[in-house]
Amino acid sequence: AVVSSQSTGRLLHQIIQKDTRLPVPKNSIFIRSPSVAPVLDCLDYSELDRALPRSLSTVVTATFVINATVNNKKMKKVRGIAALSERCRDLRVLAVCDKAAHGSAMEAGATACLDPEDLESISSGEINIEEYDSVVCTTSSLKPLSRVARILRAKMPHQRKGTVNPNIAVAIRASLLNVEWETVDSVNHHDYLNISLPLFRSDFPLLTIKDHVTTMFAEIHSYRPAKFTPETFVERVELDVGGRILHLDIREHNEGYKVPEVTVLKKRYTREETWELREQAKLKREYLDREREAIGQSLSERWERVMEE
Repeated sequence: AVVSSQSTGRLLHQIIQKDTRLPVPKNSIFIRSPSVAPVLDCLDYSELDRALPRSLSTVVTATFVINATVNNKKMKKVRGIAALSERCRDLRVLAVCDKAAHGSAMEAGATACLDPEDLESISSGEINIEEYDSVVCTTSSLKPLSRVARILRAKMPHQRKGTVNPNIAVAIRASLLNVEWETVDSVNHHDYLNISLPLFRSDFPLLTIKDHVTTMFAEIHSYRPAKFTPETFVERVELDVGGRILHLDIREHNEGYKVPEVTVLKKRYTREETWELREQAKLKREYLDREREAIGQSLSERWERVMEE
């Protein structure tokens, strides 16, 4: 059966683009190439600036789609922490620190403060941990806080997350700005992994939005296996703006990870230099031939002695 180019493009879109379930766009912007990636209605940053509801402060969730399969082998799932420059979520933070630091903790954005000596209120249920999105503490308070680690579970402060610091204000800032992410299987396509996280607000300046996207690209590429092509590792970026899906033109970011081609400049040799190089090559070939003959003769003699014995 003869398949038209239009139906082929639609088929590619259905295979690769099942996650969004959007109609096939009609423009000619490709993330990679027409034979591999679907046609997408991608917006550059100036177009995104006009498309965002600037009068609202809507949290925009970004989904980074990763091309995670090479030679029928899929990369392992990973997780990380992105250090963003601006706060894009409203979080309730419980700060565990000495009473002398409670004032600076509240100024830094903590919802409530708790002295390390009052941790029994967590064990007894007087303080409901479920009411808080994050728990931070000072370095000196970490050991007493470990007694209630089973209650805190994933909210237990950790130095890797930046939620443990001698300065409680620094730990609170890390909790408010850092966003944890992890790769999950694409629901409709086995070869891809998805990363979804709140990335920015719709009223953020354009430079901040671009900075957050750049930060996530750096985070994702820091976990990229060497055998994956850098400029095609991130397949696309989808932005969920209050239920409306927008595609970001990421060619600018992918170009930054493209491996530059190295051009080897050939040296021009004089006639004398060329003759000398040929003589050296000839001598080398003659030396290798003599060595090969000597080795062959030695093996033949050894074999004859073995047969005589």
